[in-house]
Amino acid sequence: MTSEELQFGIVELMGHKVIAGAISKSELLGSPMLRVDVPETKDFPKFTQFYGDGSIYCVTFTSEDVAKTVAERAQVDPVAIYCPDLITVEKHNEVVDSLKDTINKLRFPALNVGDNTREDDLPV
Repeated sequence: MTSEELQFGIVELMGHKVIAGAISKSELLGSPMLRVDVPETKDFPKFTQFYGDGSIYCVTFTSEDVAKTVAERAQVDPVAIYCPDLITVEKHNEVVDSLKDTINKLRFPALNVGDNTREDDLPV
């Protein structure tokens, strides 16, 4: 495929994410998907991502120059990793118990709810 045959554009996605580059339709895992080939920017190498129609808000077709300018400004990281801090089960239970105590004190301010009171012991 030559650059004259490519469609360039800006894709607005769920989560207020904007991505730009060469756009095409692709069949992946038995479903039609939008393929976006994002050009290299000053901070990231070129990369390709696929999106299902449920995550796309808008597609605006543009010139290659406009798509490259938007890609440079958007600075989309090709691999965004979410890795929460892990805690022990004991710490989790401690936090949950503390939150339950706080909720119970707010729900039943007339009762002097102690730290040893369980939710089962409180009136409904």
